[in-house]
Amino acid sequence: MCGFAGFHRPRDFQIDALVLARKMGDRLRHRGPDDSGEWSEPSLGIALAFRRLSILDLSEFGHQPMLSSDGRFALVLNGEVYNHNALRADLAQQGHSFRGHSDTEVLLAGIAAWGLEKTLQCSAGMFALALVDIPRRQLLLARDRLGEKPLFYGWSNGHFFFGSELKAFRPHPGFVPEVDRRALTLYLRFGYVPSPWCILAGFHKLLPAHVLLLPLDGSASPGRETLRSYWSLPKPGERGVFAGSPEDCVGHLRELLRESIRLQMLADVPVGAFLSGGIDSSTVVSLLQAEARVPVKTFSIGFPDSHYDESMHAERIARHLGTEQVTWRCADSELLELARQVPQVYCEPFADDSQLPTLALARLARRQVTVSLSGDGGDELFHGYGRYEKSLERWQQLKRHPEIGTTARCAILAASAAISLLAESPFQRRWTSRLAKARNQWLAQSLPCYYRHRMSLHKAPDLYLSRPEITKDFFDEMSDMRGLEEQDVSCLSYLDLNTYLPDDLLVKVDRAAMAVSLETRMPLLDHRVVEYAAQIPDAIKRRHGQNKWPLRMILAQSVPPELTDRPKMGFCTPMGRWLRGPLFEWAEAHLSEDRLRREGFFAPEEVRRLWRKHQQGPRDAGLLLWGLLMFQGWYETF
Repeated sequence: MCGFAGFHRPRDFQIDALVLARKMGDRLRHRGPDDSGEWSEPSLGIALAFRRLSILDLSEFGHQPMLSSDGRFALVLNGEVYNHNALRADLAQQGHSFRGHSDTEVLLAGIAAWGLEKTLQCSAGMFALALVDIPRRQLLLARDRLGEKPLFYGWSNGHFFFGSELKAFRPHPGFVPEVDRRALTLYLRFGYVPSPWCILAGFHKLLPAHVLLLPLDGSASPGRETLRSYWSLPKPGERGVFAGSPEDCVGHLRELLRESIRLQMLADVPVGAFLSGGIDSSTVVSLLQAEARVPVKTFSIGFPDSHYDESMHAERIARHLGTEQVTWRCADSELLELARQVPQVYCEPFADDSQLPTLALARLARRQVTVSLSGDGGDELFHGYGRYEKSLERWQQLKRHPEIGTTARCAILAASAAISLLAESPFQRRWTSRLAKARNQWLAQSLPCYYRHRMSLHKAPDLYLSRPEITKDFFDEMSDMRGLEEQDVSCLSYLDLNTYLPDDLLVKVDRAAMAVSLETRMPLLDHRVVEYAAQIPDAIKRRHGQNKWPLRMILAQSVPPELTDRPKMGFCTPMGRWLRGPLFEWAEAHLSEDRLRREGFFAPEEVRRLWRKHQQGPRDAGLLLWGLLMFQGWYETF
């Protein structure tokens, strides 16, 4: 787990490129405190910087940027290739020799022998990389299949920038950031900026499982880069449907998970695991402990409010499995201090309030380990969210009773026509927004568009923006795609695997963990597990009235069901109460009318109205306000 940054200028390359690269790399020190390196090739107009968190091969043979033995390639790699030992054996049979035992050296050798895309297809891992093909005068960027590791890229003032976080570009004089208002509208809707969008104009996030190619022959310019995918998330039923018994399904899944965990527990530094006490993390920990020779270190966060506290469940499971459990009961004051710091952790505005306990958990784990396994992905792969059934049921009700949609359409269109005749005013703006929200709820043209409405943080983000700019997103693209059955929840989990998982959950964990130099690994997101999960029918994923049934059966082999059968909780915060109490002054300063007018992103009268309604009660607008505050905090610190 590391960080890298780089830049390319087609003409008039800077003679101080290495100095600039080093400054850019220093902005990523939190991602890699153990080592640093820079490399440039003036004839190609490119420079790379790297920060290393040493996990495999702690010697100098793991140093990056790394050059291939024949001098053709220069590589920086953030992440881990878990099956590097198997790839190393294949390459050794072909006559390749190695100086060290890092996965970076293996990946570089594979690229030299097989090419980049074949090597990526053979690799199991989480990674983002930048590869310079010197004789072919090309830069290639690539990202792992599920999007665990970040990779930003874009143009500013004739320079092409790329790297693990946007903040790495700040030291370069050619980097002049400007907020993209289309991305801001998307952010306010979802609470995160969905890929491939980026909060900065001219910049993007590389999509998971994609490769970008940029020519380094002096011809590069915005739009000259080409993108292609080397893997795709399987759509429901696309690769066949599992036809065996439910018990056979559980047995095969268990073996896949055991192999994933065997690979992901390998490291030259201490390894532990997050343990919430839920099905996903408990399954990972039970299999990890079964493979380990000593008690595994497990980490949990507790809260003073029992409504949000799962730590006692985690402790009971840890005692049963025999792990070395560490629980920290986090006081309100400690989470509140994190709330003021969190905009500096996330390089884009990010409004999932569970980022606070996630950051606290990462800090706790980092005191004893350098790598921690996590159970992320189980809900999306095995239909653990209650919202799936509820969303599908309500959508099907609308389809079964078209008269509801007809009546709603007539009423909404009539009201919209009347409102459009009014002069522009806060009243007219408010009702225009409310009617847009009603159209999304009652007149959605497809299940993906209806689900987008259900998943939106701000159902009508245009109300709070001074200049909203609406654009299409992934849900619009899926509306016209065939092959997504609308009669089961697999469609919804597929949507989450493309959006909510990589752009919310994985961003939350990566930035929180890397802020304290902790590597996180997610065994459930091994691509072989993902491909197999897509073949499992809904009837097995949800069996006997239990969601995530295959995972529950695997866990039941190690942990009695009475320790795990309880309602799903998740990381939550009492944000509404905080914004009326200990966070009031901080929030008031960020949402002051003078500041809102000066910066020009939000409509001051609507934001202040929402703020007053929250303070006066009884409406709890804590999470909506948190989205606004996280942008304000990001804009202030970036």
